[in-house]
Amino acid sequence: MKKSLSLLLIILFLIQIVSAVEVTFSKQSYQPEETLQAQISGNFLSLTENNIFIYKSEKAHPEPVIKGLTKQNNIYYFYAILPKQPGNYTFKIQDTNYLERGEIKSDSIIIPITVELKNQSDLSINPGFIIPNKDFNIKVKSLFGNTKLNAIFEATGETKNISLIEQTEETIKFSLPELPPQSSKIIINNYEIPVFLIKKINETSELKIEFIPYQLEGTIIHGNKYDFTIIIKNTGNKKLENLKLSSTINITIIPEKIEFLEPNATKIINLTIYVSKITDKKLEGRIKVESLKDLENIYYLPVIFNITQNKSEVKIKDAVKETGLSCSQIGILCKENELCSGETVASLEGACCIGICNKEKSSTSSIIGYILIILLILIIIYIFWKIKRRKLKSPEELLKEKSEKYKKRLEGGKEVYGKLDSV
Repeated sequence: MKKSLSLLLIILFLIQIVSAVEVTFSKQSYQPEETLQAQISGNFLSLTENNIFIYKSEKAHPEPVIKGLTKQNNIYYFYAILPKQPGNYTFKIQDTNYLERGEIKSDSIIIPITVELKNQSDLSINPGFIIPNKDFNIKVKSLFGNTKLNAIFEATGETKNISLIEQTEETIKFSLPELPPQSSKIIINNYEIPVFLIKKINETSELKIEFIPYQLEGTIIHGNKYDFTIIIKNTGNKKLENLKLSSTINITIIPEKIEFLEPNATKIINLTIYVSKITDKKLEGRIKVESLKDLENIYYLPVIFNITQNKSEVKIKDAVKETGLSCSQIGILCKENELCSGETVASLEGACCIGICNKEKSSTSSIIGYILIILLILIIIYIFWKIKRRKLKSPEELLKEKSEKYKKRLEGGKEVYGKLDSV
């Protein structure tokens, strides 16, 4: 009987949508300011936290809540700190498209949520999931009464025990040693906070690389070639030299070598993926970037692609064409008097330069140069024109002219002074 009752309670806690989209909540009802956690599965063409809202009753605008969304292994993880006021609320996914049986749909996903006051020690936990690459903190608050808290980081075994005073927020600090990329969790009393580990950043290291996006993913069809771009950014304070790129799966990488990458500089990498035949429903691997000068610095970019036979399901995410990127993530913004030496791509701030911004050369000197050249040409034309206009005298005319001068000097029998002109 007890087992049946437990099973029934578990089923009640799972709120599912009879469609291509499925939403699973961690609880059936919540207290004000409690952390709502949800897992969302579905073939969304795009889904961001700006597509997910918490509405109260029939209000036209969503409640202001702290929230976050991440996609890990084709599952979306969402959390939100619920409003302070109890009442009937609505969890709503809107203004996005998803595939259902090969058809693109844009219907809103609407699920009722109950927020009510309870005499039990529920918690407000922020954030509701963690993607750390260094030591991190979690903020917790008891919503009713004083309570003792036990927190365990499963990946490391690190344990924290603290006492919470009602409505007083405390910070729990966790260390992150060198760990391979993996999924883990932090168990805080009855709550499970997902932790998605990536390579730890060595705070003292001068060599640091960031991938944009942090994971290459999509849906492709076998027998076709697909082109992608990723961006490698040097986030360290030292120039990176002799970088080599390779992959554990069949991916063409251009360029395969980067001679150097200055601090804060970026490099666009072109990738071509080809799946000759379906061997599995997934194509998984990783792209490796290593410094041949410093072999201890190795960085990995996860690659996860779903393989489909339905063209309508194809989904390609390109780093350069990604509209949600800030220019600070991929390049630099050139000033009005500067020109980009490389490629420009779209960003949140506008045209972003993947290269170096150089100052525009002043056009004044060029204008003066052009004017001088034109004046020189005009002078030459004038000289030729004057020469052409000048009438050249024949030998007979010259002889006649000399003779007349000679006669004038002898005319009237007057004495002639001076030198006779030679003829």
